[in-house]
Amino acid sequence: MTLIITMLGFVIMVGGNQLPWLFVGGAGFLLGNFIANLLGFNQSEWQVITFAVATGLVGTFLAYYLRKIMVVIAGFLAGGYVAINLPLILGWTTPWQDWMAFLVGGLVCAVLIALWYSMALIVVSTLVGATIILQTITFGRISQEVMFIVMLIFGIAVQWLLHQYAFRAETE
Repeated sequence: MTLIITMLGFVIMVGGNQLPWLFVGGAGFLLGNFIANLLGFNQSEWQVITFAVATGLVGTFLAYYLRKIMVVIAGFLAGGYVAINLPLILGWTTPWQDWMAFLVGGLVCAVLIALWYSMALIVVSTLVGATIILQTITFGRISQEVMFIVMLIFGIAVQWLLHQYAFRAETE
């Protein structure tokens, strides 16, 4: 399961803007994983994976037909996920690690994606991808903060270049 989640995080980190359906499906997978563990499916890893994949596929299918709405909803889920998990991963003890942080982080990301679709999707997908990777992998002597910054710069740079390439291809 760790390998699947890490690969999902990397793909979202570098391709969230180019593959919005994958971003939505990834958010659905994370939501399904959370709900499956909350409902007690964690007795069998296959039950968790099946439920998470099913919710991810539903999100992907809906994103195919309702792209903008589903990306905003996925942005809400991704923003809440980052607001709750990133401080924990970085070892920060903060008083805002509750549902209020989830709601605020989710609303901020959803509004940003609704207003500035591509640029906000680049930043939000990079944030969520880097958070997923840091949650599943430790990098030995390199601190989590340094790796987060490196992944953030890498993800934004790759997505920005892909976005520019796609924009140039459309105008030619």
